[in-house]
Amino acid sequence: MLGLFITAVLILTGFLVFQVFALVTWRGGWRFVAALPLLALGLVLARIVIDTHRDPTSHNLWPFEILIWSGLGVVVLGILLIVRLATRSKTSVP
Repeated sequence: MLGLFITAVLILTGFLVFQVFALVTWRGGWRFVAALPLLALGLVLARIVIDTHRDPTSHNLWPFEILIWSGLGVVVLGILLIVRLATRSKTSVP
């Protein structure tokens, strides 16, 4: 159980660190696209709050929902980083 907790904390922390890195260092359209996983997580959090206000038993596994969406956010940001680096190296070659 401790291993699961540590993994969850690492995934969420990794997502937040990666998200801040992308929003601070990337410019233009890359910054906009990098904000999309954060927007998605925000919408999930809003849905959890609204739904549990209506029915307190509707999201009993909400920590796992946050964990899943954070993990997907890390994957999306990783793919964006790879694409960004690949396109930058192609355009910088003479």
